[in-house]
Order: sequence, then structure tokens, then C-alpha cells
Amino acid sequence: MKKTIYQFALIFITLSFLTACTGNIDSESENKGIQHYKNGEYQKAIPLLEKAEDGGSSSAAFYLGEIFRKGEGVNQDFGRSCTHYIKSAKGGNNNAYLLAGSCFVMGKGVKQDFAEALKWFKKASDESEKTDLTESDKKYLTRSLATMYYSGKGTLQDFSEAAKWAEKAAELGDANSQAVMAFLLYTGQGVLADRKAARIWAQKSADQGNDLGEVLMGVFNQYADSPDMKAAFDWYEKSAKQGNPAAQYQLGTFYEEGIIVPEDIEKAHACYKQAADSKKSDTLVKALMDFEARQKKQK
Repeated sequence: MKKTIYQFALIFITLSFLTACTGNIDSESENKGIQHYKNGEYQKAIPLLEKAEDGGSSSAAFYLGEIFRKGEGVNQDFGRSCTHYIKSAKGGNNNAYLLAGSCFVMGKGVKQDFAEALKWFKKASDESEKTDLTESDKKYLTRSLATMYYSGKGTLQDFSEAAKWAEKAAELGDANSQAVMAFLLYTGQGVLADRKAARIWAQKSADQGNDLGEVLMGVFNQYADSPDMKAAFDWYEKSAKQGNPAAQYQLGTFYEEGIIVPEDIEKAHACYKQAADSKKSDTLVKALMDFEARQKKQK
């Protein structure tokens, strides 16, 4: 009996020792792999990082994601990079949260899942103070959250939440979010209506050359209490040159009706055709124009 107990004890001690050794090897592989990565020695880094990742290293998984995303020493492969980023995020690496969210939005290396994307974006936001997010990362994160709440992707549509995140992105200088804030403030969706503030945000967006900001400036000038059709035409023209279908359509109406410019049915037709052939989404501007049409009927 004593011999049996001794044998069990010996086996237990041996297994514990082997487990401890394996842990040390993984840690060593992780450290060496990361060092090789930082030295630009990617081919040496990959097998060590893969070994560490198999042992549960979220840091190793993150660096493997970086290697395949950037094509460092390997062919660029977004699907494989996402597999590693998601593994890293699930392992608790907060530097991978934003990237994991992006993977679920794009459906790279994983089935597209907006609810999962939202979960990781929110985690990235909650721990943003602990991570090394660049200004560009912060813009992308806040803009993505605003878009998801506005469109109801991965969550119930919530204009108030959309406005909260759009404002954060707009304050960071994101031109698209500045245009979204202009729209929300103009229509009073998720925030108190404030047309003066709406115009300020639209101007900021347009000044950055954003086609959505430009077309909104066109709408604001066209439908102002004291319309400025010349300014509206100029903004529509700028936006149309960037391929904005709403701006192209509005230019068509100006040429068809001879507003500010000589009536020109041929030009009007060309503008309408450009708008019809466009693959760009103009949902926001269409919603704004529908809003203006309703306002006119109420007057």
C-alpha cells in the first residue's frame, strides 16, 4: 500500500515538474519570439511565437497577427492575422480587442458577426487608457461604434448612443463623424436639434474635403430660411466630383430647372446617370432630404 502511494506521489511530482518545464519553455519561446520580431527577424520569430501561442500566450498570438496583417517576412494574409488577433483577444490581450472587432466586421478569418464586433469594440473602449491606441485607432473605434448604433448593426438602433460616439469621433477630427454629427444635430435624432451647431460640424467636415460634409453644406444652404443657391450649387459640385450620388442628383435638378445655372437638360441627364450608376451609399443625405421635405409640408 505504501509502495502504491509512493508511486502515485512520484508520478504526481513528475507530472508537476513536466508541466512547470513546459510553462518555462513557452515563456522562453514567447520572449525569444518577441525579441526576434522586434529585431525584424520574422522567420526566426514565427515558429517560436507559434509554440508560445499553442501554450496559451496571448502576446505571441498578437504578434503573429501583426506579422500576417503587415506581411512581415510572409505573404500578407488578413484571414490568418484575424485568427491570431481573435485568439489573442480571447486570451485577454487588450491590445487585440480593437483588431478582433475589425475582423468580425470584415468577416476575415471568421464569419461576419456585428454583435461580436460590437462586444470587442466596447471592450477596446473600456480599456482604451491601458492600451497604445493611436489617434487613428481612436477615430476608427469611436466612428465604428457610432455607425453600429446608428444603423442598428449588432445591437438595437440607438440614436442617442450613436450621437455620443459620433461626437467623440468628431472631436478627434474624424471628418465622416463630423458630418454624422451635423446630420443628427440638424434633425434632432439622439440629441436636441441645433442647426447652428449642425452647420459648424458640417463646415468642419467639408473643410477636410469630406464629400458627405460638402453635400450637407449644399443641403443646408439650399434649404436655409434665406437660401443661398449659389453656395449650395458650389458645394454640390465639389461633392459630386468625389462621386457622391446625392450631390450628383442635386446638381441634376439645378441643371434641369435652371437654378443659378442655365437650363441644360443634357447636363442634367448626365448628372442623374452618374447618381444612378454610383455604388456609394447616400443613406444619410437621403434621410436629410426626406426630413426637409416633411418640414416643408408642415409649413
